[in-house]
Amino acid sequence: MLSIIISSYQKHYFDQLTENIRETIGEDFRYEIIQIWNPNVMSITEAYNSGAEKARYENLLFLHEDLIFYAQNWGYKLLEHLQKKNSGTVGVAGSSYVPSAPSSWTVAEKYNSVYILQGNKENTEFFHINSTEKIRTEVFAVDGVFMAIKKDNYDKFRFDENLKGFHGYDLDFSLRVARKLQNYVINDILLKHFSGGNPDKKWLDANINIRKKLGSDFKHKIDLEVEKEVFQGFLYNYFRYYPVNRKNILFTLQFYPKKLNFRDHLEILKKYYHYIRYSANINKHTKN
Repeated sequence: MLSIIISSYQKHYFDQLTENIRETIGEDFRYEIIQIWNPNVMSITEAYNSGAEKARYENLLFLHEDLIFYAQNWGYKLLEHLQKKNSGTVGVAGSSYVPSAPSSWTVAEKYNSVYILQGNKENTEFFHINSTEKIRTEVFAVDGVFMAIKKDNYDKFRFDENLKGFHGYDLDFSLRVARKLQNYVINDILLKHFSGGNPDKKWLDANINIRKKLGSDFKHKIDLEVEKEVFQGFLYNYFRYYPVNRKNILFTLQFYPKKLNFRDHLEILKKYYHYIRYSANINKHTKN
């Protein structure tokens, strides 16, 4: 019924998760776990595609290894969601807004839907994030901690192996699926995740490449405030890693949100003026 695919490099997490799945997935539930041992020997897109090719069942779950399930009989619950008509990618965190500027799935709180226990690697603390209002929320982007899809739908999209490393694979995959099918965040499968993201230069570059590739033309009403805030956040992150110069300023402008009001345009122009005026000092602190 379910093939669980894990790109793995931490044996203690994998062993813990394997036992946890056995105890929680549901009595007599048929499943397999496909471990792709991957201590940075291949991209996560390659690992996931390799695992999917080995899958025996008609439903796939791409899963991080640093988590445990708190829900019981979650395998049966997941299959119910996947069997819904036009169901695409099913996850436990995602967003219903795609801005003009490069961004991860976490666009703005009012568009984010999350149902997870977020912890830390030391397992010393955690907090329950629940921003969902119904059992199944329509979204565009889905976070990669938990991504399920029917195998025949996966075969139409696959993970893009041109994306190297471990960033952006979930955003790219789920947004491509969203062009054809309906993605969902669900709130009847609770899991605890032991680590957060790592928004470094590779993360930024992956998000830039995805926005250039897919654009932002998804079927939602334009939110001018979110567009402005996301673009300013993009500028801040971009000039942390790239010097302020004519070439890079022109590069950022390709993501400029077009439908802003005069005050928002003026605010962003002031930001650019700030970057240009203090470019010498800013460029001294640019990270490699």
